[in-house]
Amino acid sequence: MITLENRFFPIRSAVCFFVEGGIILLSVLASFLLLHRGGAVGTIALQDAVVRGLVVAFFCQSCMYFLDMYDLKNSQTWGELFFSLLFAVGFVCIGIGLVTYVIPEFGVEGTMYYLTVLFVAIFLLFWRIAFDIYLTRLAPRENILVMGTGETARMVGEEINKRERLGFHLVGFVGDTQGGEIRTGGTGKILGDDSKIVDLVKDNRVQKMVVAISERRGGYPVESLLKLRVRGCEVVEWPFYFEKLSGRIAIDNLSPSYFIFQEGFRKSKVLMYTRRFVSLLFAAGLLLLVSPLMLITILLIKINSPGPVFYTQKRVGKNGRTFEIIKFRSMRQDAEGGNGPRWATENDPRVTRVGKVIRRTRIDEIPQLFNVLRGDIDLVGTRPERPEFVGKLTELIPYYSLRHTVRPGLTGWAQVMFPYCGTIEESKEKLQYDLFYIKNMSVKLDLLILFKTVKIVLLGRGAR
Repeated sequence: MITLENRFFPIRSAVCFFVEGGIILLSVLASFLLLHRGGAVGTIALQDAVVRGLVVAFFCQSCMYFLDMYDLKNSQTWGELFFSLLFAVGFVCIGIGLVTYVIPEFGVEGTMYYLTVLFVAIFLLFWRIAFDIYLTRLAPRENILVMGTGETARMVGEEINKRERLGFHLVGFVGDTQGGEIRTGGTGKILGDDSKIVDLVKDNRVQKMVVAISERRGGYPVESLLKLRVRGCEVVEWPFYFEKLSGRIAIDNLSPSYFIFQEGFRKSKVLMYTRRFVSLLFAAGLLLLVSPLMLITILLIKINSPGPVFYTQKRVGKNGRTFEIIKFRSMRQDAEGGNGPRWATENDPRVTRVGKVIRRTRIDEIPQLFNVLRGDIDLVGTRPERPEFVGKLTELIPYYSLRHTVRPGLTGWAQVMFPYCGTIEESKEKLQYDLFYIKNMSVKLDLLILFKTVKIVLLGRGAR
């Protein structure tokens, strides 16, 4: 497991990606060599076959990425696995056919085309079966013991359990179950109290101890933890570990000192100017690229329902400054009527027929590129919220005002990690992702968010 922008990145996912890329390339080369021996590949040379192999790998692995096949924490049944691979191979067939027609020198045709598709399908299926068996039965796991039996410990335990296929294994919990603390709700077993920590670590071959105690009257078992540390067991505090596991900062049991003394949250002028320059460059380029799509959308909105094409709405930006965000109108002109502002809901009756399409595909967000050029928002940041909601959320959710310490964005970490929020609780969870982004803001993280955004837009996830 490696760390990317203060978050664990599974090596197993990277290994799977590169191995499958190699399998696809070898499938193309195998079909080339078999046909070459029989003189059935014409003038194609070995280097041409390598180029074609890279093209096939691009189409196949892009499809597998969009199907979440490299998110290894998600377990798939054999049927789901077979269907996903079948879909990916089908996408390859269509993609290679188009490439062969448009750019013949990069395409695969004739007998080599059919043989390549057959090899790719068979080899990937056997590889995925073998890799799944390895993940579930043979792969080494890091044994983790959580110190604490309260809500914080349960939350940490749940995140560990979600990533068992990535090499994490929750041994159980240790700590006092009295004094108002809650039990772990089936997340894992409580193995004993603090006095048994050293023996439990030894008996269960624990490599990592996560201290997840939010309140404690008697203090930590310092001597036991120190003894474990010098014996080679890694001892970590829960806020840092939880952040790396989940990509969010849990706020319920954090003191203000966490935000005051933590690395991060301070942004250099070089970073902020670089991000601003990249945002302006991308926004200008995207506006030129999508201008035909914007003209078509304007025409459809005018035909579908009466009212203006664009819809402006007040939002809260950096340092609490309000501005008007620009979107294509996707709802009826009288959408809020006399009821006042409210969050959109699933299958919202206020959305027009054209509105459903442009919201699902995120086309309604395109005019916000003008907000980027105007300096209201950046390309990546926290999503700006309406003033009517900000006041209420600031009162109910701790540290909510920290969202306004950076310029908002057209997309953001919360948008790619969490679906659309329409309740106080969902806004609270979304804030946790926003705080992670603010703490770890960087150009690399922005590029990762943009990469994930493409996937979400193409699949229409999280829209309402």
